[in-house]
Amino acid sequence: MIEVQADLKRGDFRLKADFTGGAGVTVLFGRSGSGKTSIANLVAGLVQPEHGRVVVNGETVCDTESGLERPAWRRQIGYVFQDTRLFPHLNVRENLLYGARRRGVVAPRIDPVVDLLALEGQLEQRPATLSGGEARRVAIGRALLSEPKLLILDEPLSGLDGARRVEILPYLDELARSGPPILYVTHAVDEAARLADEMVLVVDGQAFNAGPPDRAFARSEATDAAGLGAPISVLEGQALAEGGGPVTVVDLGGTQFHTPPLAITPGGRVRIVVDARDVAVALTAPADASFQNALGARVEAITPASDGLLIQLEGQGFRLTSLVTSQAAERLELRPGLEVVALVKATATARYA
Repeated sequence: MIEVQADLKRGDFRLKADFTGGAGVTVLFGRSGSGKTSIANLVAGLVQPEHGRVVVNGETVCDTESGLERPAWRRQIGYVFQDTRLFPHLNVRENLLYGARRRGVVAPRIDPVVDLLALEGQLEQRPATLSGGEARRVAIGRALLSEPKLLILDEPLSGLDGARRVEILPYLDELARSGPPILYVTHAVDEAARLADEMVLVVDGQAFNAGPPDRAFARSEATDAAGLGAPISVLEGQALAEGGGPVTVVDLGGTQFHTPPLAITPGGRVRIVVDARDVAVALTAPADASFQNALGARVEAITPASDGLLIQLEGQGFRLTSLVTSQAAERLELRPGLEVVALVKATATARYA
């Protein structure tokens, strides 16, 4: 659990942080330069606030009113920086154990961490011989072996090419399920949508709770922070059919959604990201159309946008946003409470298993 209520000042830049995070993955999300890393450094004890307090797992580590400022090395926080900061003269095994020895961890259990991050074949290598993805995994392993109460990951995929990002994301998935609480810093929509349990938006000098990804990305602040052309919807469900067939069927909580095949076994969690521009609205399901997803829904709200109207839709187990022209909304006589059909191409979705 993380609690932050603090004001930061860096030159002319001021930032007010007021948020909490739970036992899973709390994502600090915002544009580059918005202050995300400054907040992570505040939690870690690398910078001090003008005034405020920070609580980690029920323990107050900073409180300007009482004068409490626990130094970084006593906060039991593992921090993985963007540049990994591995020691070039040490091999992978020695780098992994460095943090544990600094913290005085007795008999650190290296084998489970090596297995988790698939580092068996790299233990005797030096950092200079590692790929970018391997180096990030070593940095994460070093932080884990220090037995942290909280793990901070600052843009862990930044600077990696597409193949290396795809390589490391499954390890982050497993870490999110089995590791300590995580404070994850990113400006990437796919990382936030895939990993977050709770999102904290960092926008216009404010850092505040925005809810889980499905609710957070429905907010205009998230659209602006991500530089998106339209809002996105995040749907979460469980796979019903084996991947590898013509489609994967996902149960959204009473509604079936079809995606292209995913390598996932039945019961596995799936998050689906849908751009509002890829959601059409109809009064009835078309008889002959290429849409594989025709989802019964109700219009919850209609709000103006710069290039049309945003239609908030709610169905059994899901919420979707559709961007339509004002002419289309008028022709269909869309209004709150109206029962409609949301049409989504299976191929228009991004899937994160």
